[in-house]
Amino acid sequence: MMDERGVLSADLLFATLIAVLVIAGMVSLVDSELSKTQTGELGKARMVGERVAEAVNTVYINGPGYEVNLTLPNGTYTINVMNGTIKVYYGGYAVSLNLVPKSGVVPANLSAGSSYNLKNENGTIKITKIT
Repeated sequence: MMDERGVLSADLLFATLIAVLVIAGMVSLVDSELSKTQTGELGKARMVGERVAEAVNTVYINGPGYEVNLTLPNGTYTINVMNGTIKVYYGGYAVSLNLVPKSGVVPANLSAGSSYNLKNENGTIKITKIT
């Protein structure tokens, strides 16, 4: 009797070990897929932020009186423009980008699917919503 119980316990431990290994492998696979999704989301946010940063930098570099119209693509993101940086909030993530002008940018919040006018007024970058 004692020998049968000992074998049963060893089999149960072995089966439990295999189940734990399989579950750990599945968790690792799911985590890997989520990581790829997060990387893709951050890439989208960065691309939109780069467009805004390029527009702000272009208006700043070309001097007083220069202006650019910018239309943002549709999506579920918001952009916060400040002195020296742009922050893009997308899907629970935030991406920060640096701007050439470290001062003289009037803070603005931009939303997806809208159009904006960026104008250099005597060295101050002003962002106005068009639509």
